[in-house]
Amino acid sequence: MKTKNEQKKQKNNRTVQHPLFGISIRNWIQLLEKNGGVDREYLNKAVFITLTSILTTPARILFKIKYSSKINKTKISHPPVFIIGHWRSGTTYLHELLCQDPQFCYVSLWNTLLPDSFLILEPIKKFLSRFLPSERSMDAIKVDIDGPYEDEAALAVLYPWSFFHCLHFPRNAEEQYLKSIHFYDMTSEEKNQWKTTYLKFIKTVTLANKGKRFLSKNPPNTARITTLLELFPEANFIHIYRSPYKVYLSTKKMRNRVLDKLALQNASEEEMEQQIIKNYIWLMNSYFEQKEQIPNDNLVEIKYEDLTLNPIEQVKKIYSTLKFPGFEDALPEMKKYLEKQSEYKTNVYTIDDKIVHHVNKNWKFTIDRWRYSPPK
Repeated sequence: MKTKNEQKKQKNNRTVQHPLFGISIRNWIQLLEKNGGVDREYLNKAVFITLTSILTTPARILFKIKYSSKINKTKISHPPVFIIGHWRSGTTYLHELLCQDPQFCYVSLWNTLLPDSFLILEPIKKFLSRFLPSERSMDAIKVDIDGPYEDEAALAVLYPWSFFHCLHFPRNAEEQYLKSIHFYDMTSEEKNQWKTTYLKFIKTVTLANKGKRFLSKNPPNTARITTLLELFPEANFIHIYRSPYKVYLSTKKMRNRVLDKLALQNASEEEMEQQIIKNYIWLMNSYFEQKEQIPNDNLVEIKYEDLTLNPIEQVKKIYSTLKFPGFEDALPEMKKYLEKQSEYKTNVYTIDDKIVHHVNKNWKFTIDRWRYSPPK
């Protein structure tokens, strides 16, 4: 008799769809070489990725012919806005709320699936949306192909080093994490290529949205501030943080669910646990070190618990601190969004003494800094 986890894993292995379906053959081969290939039980997904990669090749070629020159000439007229913070800290909620303001453009799920061909394949977007799940696996948020998504998913299709590849290739997660987020042991050529790739993608989204101000949500950017300022010296940053106790449990739940859907290799629970603990320490320490480089007027920090308690007040604080125009104009749409979200129930976690001790032992530096107490 199989356990529920084994049954779930077997079911997900039968599901061949994978978000890397729009990757180029060249990038796909690179990924396999750098990460040690695919485990046998995931070969069906690997075949799916390979076949769809071949099928979408003409679209990438046409995209390059038609849009390369336009993308290169696209100017980023307004400083981009980067929402940052560790995963499961409320970045999605904040992003979707701010995206109600029409002055901003954002990366959509559609943009991330086919980042170097989505403008060409627009006519079949509705058809492809039928194959998407109805909800995000990690938090039951409704999936909308045109809805806001995180930039990193596009970088995973475009570049061999991305946080998402930690989830695709969990046995090589540490190297993927350190290189893609901290640029550790990267050559200058690799880092420049990352910057070129990201800038081109931002320009592509900006072009598709007629020059609107780019609003990004991407947790890995929390430790890339130095590099982002090299690209955009006037960029604005919104950092959101949350109780480390809740972040720990939510991240662990997310990793389990996402690995079920995205993994192309097996990994043990012990390895995943170590990654969660170490990744948080590396990410947050990097943020604390690098945030001093951001001019005071270009950074605002908010607490997730304050945002959920009084979202309009916190958004007003963001607009006031960063001197964004249009708050009153955006307010009606933001209120509509909040009304729709009023029935959404966040995950409830049981936090026992063992978990409190574990989080205190490893993440005390943020608990003390932000003055959190263990939840009762």
